[in-house]
Amino acid sequence: MLTGERRVKLLDAIENKQFISVSQLSEIFQVHETTIRRDLDELESQGLVVRIHGGVVPASIKQDEPVFEDRATENITEKTRIGKYAAKFIKSGEAVILDSGTTTLQIAKTLNEMPQLQNITIITNDVNIASVLRSNRSITTIVTGGTLFHDSYMLNGQIANESLQQFSVDKAFIATPALNVEKGLTHFNELLITTKKNMITAAAKRIVVTDHTKIGRRALYTFLPINKIDLLITDNQTDKKLIDEMYKNGIKSIESV
Repeated sequence: MLTGERRVKLLDAIENKQFISVSQLSEIFQVHETTIRRDLDELESQGLVVRIHGGVVPASIKQDEPVFEDRATENITEKTRIGKYAAKFIKSGEAVILDSGTTTLQIAKTLNEMPQLQNITIITNDVNIASVLRSNRSITTIVTGGTLFHDSYMLNGQIANESLQQFSVDKAFIATPALNVEKGLTHFNELLITTKKNMITAAAKRIVVTDHTKIGRRALYTFLPINKIDLLITDNQTDKKLIDEMYKNGIKSIESV
């Protein structure tokens, strides 16, 4: 097989698998790992793949997330609108999980503007959300504990996971860096998805809140299939074709605000 032909097929294999190791590619194409590494170097220089520890992923897969300060101001109008709309789904007497994120932070801010709500319990792994709710006497705020991630102010890890496993709540509002039509909610960091899965398991209803820039993207690790989302709340700039495709793939309900 000629080098150019092999690299085309190599890229196809990577796109199909999403993640594949150098040794697996070597077996598939029956060439030495050194040859595969040269091919991957060339594909990476063209911006087609990204080398990560243990293998390679397509460049289309989201690899990281900006720090909180950058995300907090990005698409703030849309996030605020989503947060205000999402807060309406919280009723007096309910127990609710608010995932760490800049859009869920807007939900917390809106709750402070809703004095009619009484006897609410908010469980969160987000230091910023807890701080926003600290003076609200109508809300009991429970912080999961865990390891603090300095770039996002989220709490994660074993302590957070063990804490979340104790709860059974009415609703969980879940944030995501990427929502892929076929793969569902995806995340770039394997270490962070267990906490999200525990939030999802704890909730009777799963509500995803995310702006249009996250929809259509994908990251390496799926943590919630699209047909398990009870409600997606997004903004009105979300591509209508993507909305139609999400319905076809089993999402239960979508609100564009």
